[in-house]
Amino acid sequence: MIIDPHIHSVYSGDATGTPREIIKKARKIGLDAIAIADHNSLKGSHMALKEVKEFKNLIIIPSMEVTTSRGHIVALGVNQEIKKGLTPEETMEKIQEAGGVSIVPHPFVRYRDGLLARTNTLKMDAIETLNSRYIFGYSNWRAKKLAQEKNIPEIGSSDAHFVGAIGSCVTKVQADFSIDSILEAIRKGKTTPQGGRTPLPLIIKEVINKKIKRVQEYQV
Repeated sequence: MIIDPHIHSVYSGDATGTPREIIKKARKIGLDAIAIADHNSLKGSHMALKEVKEFKNLIIIPSMEVTTSRGHIVALGVNQEIKKGLTPEETMEKIQEAGGVSIVPHPFVRYRDGLLARTNTLKMDAIETLNSRYIFGYSNWRAKKLAQEKNIPEIGSSDAHFVGAIGSCVTKVQADFSIDSILEAIRKGKTTPQGGRTPLPLIIKEVINKKIKRVQEYQV
């Protein structure tokens, strides 16, 4: 199974792809499963679950990227929204209670979003060691080192904010064709991150879009 477990849609507020566009791209490049993990919202996942009925051989794993009091955590495989603003520990507990898998994304990127830049004692289910937006950066290298030191399951993902970036990095999972099997395989560490960097033009485009958004928010 090849999955991209961290993709953003228009429901994130900082991404451009609709759930349908994301699904079409995932099918085109041969992915077996995807997770639309929008910021603090399951809307993208819910819409994708409706849209995917028209397509074959693609699993939608309902997910969201939760903003905690100290950083971000991807709640993979949850069917109810996890409240933002809780501590990382509380957030992981809520995810696990909902039957999901807690993944720490881009864990060492920067002070604001790099959750593990301030602590590495959290009991996460998995850690993103290959994020295509930071392929040559410190974050991926340090995350992989920590995963190996503490035997934490590793995840690879595109963290795509544009449809063209989907599948840049993925996770190979030793699982059957079902959500439950995928989640259990991740918990057991039956994963292999693989892939390369998000195309540079898309990274530049994302940076420009974020700057424009900040200016617009400031003017309002």
